[in-house]
Amino acid sequence: MPVPLTTARLTLLPWALTTEAHRDGLVTAWDDPEVWHWVGAGRDGFTRADLDSAIERATAQGRLDDEFLVVRTCDGTVLGVCGLYPSSNDGGDPAEWDLGYRYGRLSWGQGHGFEAAAEVLRWAREERGLRRVGSNAQLPNEASHRILRRLGFTPIGTRPDSRDPARTTLWYAWTA
Repeated sequence: MPVPLTTARLTLLPWALTTEAHRDGLVTAWDDPEVWHWVGAGRDGFTRADLDSAIERATAQGRLDDEFLVVRTCDGTVLGVCGLYPSSNDGGDPAEWDLGYRYGRLSWGQGHGFEAAAEVLRWAREERGLRRVGSNAQLPNEASHRILRRLGFTPIGTRPDSRDPARTTLWYAWTA
């Protein structure tokens, strides 16, 4: 059974440990056009049906234990998700893993994204034995670029976004 990860302010819950209230909290955090503007997913909101469908796909692909629901420990507020994803999800090498995250507006500018991502990278290195992790961010998403650079990721090139070829993403690599 997967175990939660913890930081000074956050609890990162594997999906197996989440409740219906947690899942509803994520829908609340993500049902915002501004959230989707920065990830280029071609949508302007998020529903419980969207979440249930995403969880079903991840379960079928055997990758649900690699993503964590990010919860503010002091009050239980669901802020978003952070985890590892097959690089092939975004058009990368199927043998590699990418760090990915998405947060609701409530957490923006609070350092939660960096804090959760640093803990997931620690887990990836110490528990999963990964020595290289990729990531990417839409070119205009300066907040994500700052997080990735602060974590020690190095830019390695650009390419069209796999979900929206009109957008360009900057790809990064991190090596332990």
